[in-house]
Amino acid sequence: MSTATLHYLYDPFCGWCYGAAPMISAAMSVPGVHVQPQGIGMLSGDKRRTMSPEWRDFVRPHETRITFYSKQTFGDAYVNGLQERDDVVLDSSLPIAAMLAAEALSGRGVEMLKRLQVAYYQEGRAIADIAVIIDVAEVLGYDPQTFEGQLLALLDDGIEQHLESSHAVMRRMGAQGVPAFALEIDGQWEVLAFGHYLSRPELFRKDLEARVNRAA
Repeated sequence: MSTATLHYLYDPFCGWCYGAAPMISAAMSVPGVHVQPQGIGMLSGDKRRTMSPEWRDFVRPHETRITFYSKQTFGDAYVNGLQERDDVVLDSSLPIAAMLAAEALSGRGVEMLKRLQVAYYQEGRAIADIAVIIDVAEVLGYDPQTFEGQLLALLDDGIEQHLESSHAVMRRMGAQGVPAFALEIDGQWEVLAFGHYLSRPELFRKDLEARVNRAA
């Protein structure tokens, strides 16, 4: 039987990636498709920053469009709470490492990613804070000490390798930004246009299913 991997390039602080969450849910419902999230580190390393008026002014027009097209909403705790603070760290590496930790411990990396998006964009929580990440992990059923150990190990040795791998995938896809999707079936890659499916996650599901069935 053919094996299918949906490569999903994302960043935890990319609002359009949050907008793509219904597409990810749809993809995960397709038998035979494995969703492989790959963080690009948009705000990692020397790109790490804190919340600021400039950042708010940059993202808010996008967020209005994201809600219009995807129906994903941004919570009051985020819009009128977290976004108004100047002490919130925006560092992609920590939530990406949390996704990798969940994947390593139980194969639930996508679930962790989606829950962190909810924590940030709906609940207004600072997801580059280790304490917040551990709390989210505990809510998902992980032992806090075990999860923290895995998270710290990845931050110490593993996150850079993951980011390098993700950028290699990005180059292979010819993607200019995120979110970006490519379906790999038996070594053959097909880039799938994000904009074509953003408002139509059910069409995304049907098209993935059709491609997998044709290859079977």
